[in-house]
Amino acid sequence: MPSVSVVGAGVAGLTIGYQLARRGYAVTIVERNAVVGGLGRTFHYGDFHFDVGPHRFHTENPRVAAFIRAILGEEAIEIPRKSGARMFGKYHEWPLRPSILAAMPIKLMVAGGRDLVLREKLGGESFEADVVNKYGRTLYNIFFEPYTRKFLFHSPSELHRDWARAGVNRAVIDKRAQADNLWSLLMNTLMPKPVETMFLYPPTGVGRFSDRLAESIVADGGRILLGQDVVRVETTGRRITAVETAAERIPCDNVVWTAPLTALNAMLGFTDVDLEYLSTLFYNFEIGKPPRLDYQWTYFGGDEIFSRVTAPEAFLPSTVPSGKSGLCVEVTCRQGDERWRAPERLTEQVVADLVRTEMINSASDIERVHVEAVPFTYPIYKLNYMRELTRNLRELGHYSNLLLAGRCGRFWYNNMDHSIGQ
Repeated sequence: MPSVSVVGAGVAGLTIGYQLARRGYAVTIVERNAVVGGLGRTFHYGDFHFDVGPHRFHTENPRVAAFIRAILGEEAIEIPRKSGARMFGKYHEWPLRPSILAAMPIKLMVAGGRDLVLREKLGGESFEADVVNKYGRTLYNIFFEPYTRKFLFHSPSELHRDWARAGVNRAVIDKRAQADNLWSLLMNTLMPKPVETMFLYPPTGVGRFSDRLAESIVADGGRILLGQDVVRVETTGRRITAVETAAERIPCDNVVWTAPLTALNAMLGFTDVDLEYLSTLFYNFEIGKPPRLDYQWTYFGGDEIFSRVTAPEAFLPSTVPSGKSGLCVEVTCRQGDERWRAPERLTEQVVADLVRTEMINSASDIERVHVEAVPFTYPIYKLNYMRELTRNLRELGHYSNLLLAGRCGRFWYNNMDHSIGQ
């Protein structure tokens, strides 16, 4: 059977490797990290288990659902979703409930009412135009604009409207609760429909799914090379003939690339492509007390340094020791910037904001903190991204035995179920 080199042992690469290995292909997976899972891995510190942010299995695709259940087996536990957002100095259920109205200053309520009547219409393809046209200038100014600047270091006017469709809509998850304009947002807030979204989640984090895929691949004769980065791609004409790490040259008949698209571009000489990824610092706190909130994850739209906080025990109590809790705090950055180079310098500020927002009572509640720097967590949909991506895919299409897959390999802001489904 033909040989296939898969670059990246995330959910996409492992799913493809699993399918091919079961069909008899000679599969070799190369992963730069010391563990499998990619953005869907789990960090384990003794009895504490932290995912890379709020990952969970949820899909409307029956084939994907059946595949996830088949891989996890008895470890596929159904749990309900409960998430929140902090706005106007208080915590609120997400999707929003009527309590948000009582927390709004009168001036904002009046301004929001004016937006309902005097609909502003912006032209163009920007994220700003998409949000203002749907929700009005007031909501844009108080939440979307500051949150986007904090999260992406770009103004919404510099981003493509696809960021709204990928980011804002996906935050809701259940289509029954979608709010695609200010009226529907208001109606969903005032008269929320009972929506109980169910997830599948393993007892010790979503990384268990990748672990089980990797075990099956090896059992079927595949190889998984951990802690090795691809440093060179060898080509002959219209084909890729081998990938190389610092340790070995791996000949192959086909290549599946799920690593960052920009890394492949650099190796193939496509240096003029303007595509950019965001990176994230994860501050994983072991808390010596029970949780103060029961949200699985919470969005923060204020002046906090972090944009989102995940509580693993709110998914399943088995992710933390009894009587304790965990907080996974996300601070975005650019790979190589000051935050990336010295993430420990931000720990004090992160802790201060956790206390200020009442996520914890005091800094003394914290027993340990583990800082994990994870590159290439989000593709950034700048205004020119579609033109640049289309041109890039056309150039890479020159190679007849190359398949791009996953969030990083397709420059695609997706969920794990989308990678599996692809």
